[in-house]
Amino acid sequence: MIKRIIQNWQIAFYEIQNWVFVKRTINKHFKTADWEKFNLRADWVGRIYTVINPQSPGDDGDDMDVLRIKYTERLKPMNIYLDSIGLSESVTMAYEQVPESKSFVFVYTPIFNVITTWRVIWISGLVTIFFASRLDSLTYSGLSYIITGVLNLLGKIF
Repeated sequence: MIKRIIQNWQIAFYEIQNWVFVKRTINKHFKTADWEKFNLRADWVGRIYTVINPQSPGDDGDDMDVLRIKYTERLKPMNIYLDSIGLSESVTMAYEQVPESKSFVFVYTPIFNVITTWRVIWISGLVTIFFASRLDSLTYSGLSYIITGVLNLLGKIF
C-alpha cells in the first residue's frame, strides 16, 4: 500500500513538472509570429486551443467524418510547430464540434493521469479535517497516529 502511494506521489510530481513546463513554453512563445500564424490561444490552466473553420465552399456539403479528416490534415503544420517547441509529448489533443457549425475546436491539454480536480479537492478536505481534529495531540504518539491516519487516507484515495 505504501509503495503504491509513493508511486502515485511520484507520478503526481512529474505531472506537476510537466504542467510547469507547458506553462513556461506557452508564456515563452505566446504572441510570436508562428503562434499568431496558427491562431493559437491559451488559457490560465495551460490549455492551447484553436478553431478550424471550413476552408472552401465544397466543405459545406461534406459529412462530419470527412471534415474531421480534412481538419486533421490541416493541423499537421501546427502539430509540427508544437513539436518544434517541445510540446508534442507534454500535451494531448481533443476536439469537439462548435454547435450549429461545421467548425471544430481543437484543444491541447497538459497530460494528467493521477492529478484530477476532484482528487485534489477530496485530499485537501480530508487532510484539513484530519489535522483540525488532531491538533491537540502533538506528542510523539499523537504525531505517529496522525501520520498513520494520513497514509491510510491517501491509500484509500489512490
